Amino acid sequence: MDSNEHNKVIAFDTLFCTNHIQMLKIMLSYMDNQTQKFMAVFIKFLELNYTINYFKRHPFPLCGCAEKENSPDIFKMCSDLLPYCTEKEKRQLEQIRGIIQSMEMYREMSKTMDLMKDFMPDMSTFAGNASNSSDAFSGNDGGFDMMGMLMNMLTPEQKQMFEMFGGNQHAE
Repeated sequence: MDSNEHNKVIAFDTLFCTNHIQMLKIMLSYMDNQTQKFMAVFIKFLELNYTINYFKRHPFPLCGCAEKENSPDIFKMCSDLLPYCTEKEKRQLEQIRGIIQSMEMYREMSKTMDLMKDFMPDMSTFAGNASNSSDAFSGNDGGFDMMGMLMNMLTPEQKQMFEMFGGNQHAE
């Protein structure tokens, strides 16, 4: 976990805690085992009570913990969550990140293809060769096959994801 994520956690914890609660946390290590259990629950109760009262006194949006992102970055959020996940959860987050990355790649490729169509109006004949292109540099008419070249840069999984999200729509 890098210091930025650590700072977010500390800022949140600090916002919903008082000095007296912090003092109880310090004193916890000096107590016997049985008293520690009771005191740990009591500390959590005090934090919850303080949090509820805080929001009663301050009904406006919470902004003291971290800067609000202008647009949510799901990819970054997944990265930020990884240090707190179990191995199974990490694999699931990695899958989500992979899907997001593939979708972003699809968007970029679509933009590139749209720009190429504007730049080269006869490009539409090349787009149809994307899925069955044996030579990335020659289309059916012997010309340059931009879509085939781009598709050959993808892994089989990325090609499958591209097609799943409508990757052959440029052929129409």
